[in-house]
Amino acid sequence: MSKSIKKILHICIIITIIVAIAFAALILILQYDENGETNMPFEISKITIISTTDAQDVEDDKNIWNELVSQNNDIYIDIKKNDDYRETQIIDNVVINNFNIVNEPAKGEITIYRPSTSELQTFENTEEYLTNEIIVTGEQATNIQNLQISNQGGRIAFRCSNNNLGSYVSNDGDELDYSKLLEKIGITNEDLKAKVSFDIEILLTNGKGFKTTVELDLPVDGVVSTGKSSTEITDLNVVFKRVEN
Repeated sequence: MSKSIKKILHICIIITIIVAIAFAALILILQYDENGETNMPFEISKITIISTTDAQDVEDDKNIWNELVSQNNDIYIDIKKNDDYRETQIIDNVVINNFNIVNEPAKGEITIYRPSTSELQTFENTEEYLTNEIIVTGEQATNIQNLQISNQGGRIAFRCSNNNLGSYVSNDGDELDYSKLLEKIGITNEDLKAKVSFDIEILLTNGKGFKTTVELDLPVDGVVSTGKSSTEITDLNVVFKRVEN
């Protein structure tokens, strides 16, 4: 075999090896893009949605009832330690942000609230608690209203409210059934249907971070007729990607 043929063969072998390495790297990148981290130190175990009818009293000297009607969706996210992850890691912060209304409801206006600091109720639909980002710090124990989560996993929450759905005005002297207010002002399930997305980022004290995007359909079916409905989502299809902390 001549030197020129040997040289060409050598070059072909090198090119083949380079192509094979590049192809393998591409496959790994595509797999990571689809599946993300396969062994997370912490994971989302479930998301609970509680949908309710709500109303705010409007000062009115002429009518017995004057209620500004809204519909709340309280969202609770449970984060737990991955039992298959051998090393001990510590949560530094959990960040929820990049809220996006993927599908707007036919009626009303979607607003995001952080938990309140009141001892009487977890959420209040007031300007004080309006937010577009929630930062929960890792502590010894979970406290939803103080925006604290146990550094080994716990529960975080926020409210996604559909405000300004309409007013119920009446001089009916009977006791008002607040659970029926959506029906009374002519709101249907179709009027309320919306899809929201948001990012969840779990940041660890060792500098590692993991981020995913969650999409939820709101509200839970049945809230119009019953005034309250809930669901637990455990078959979560979320992909976490590593980020720099």
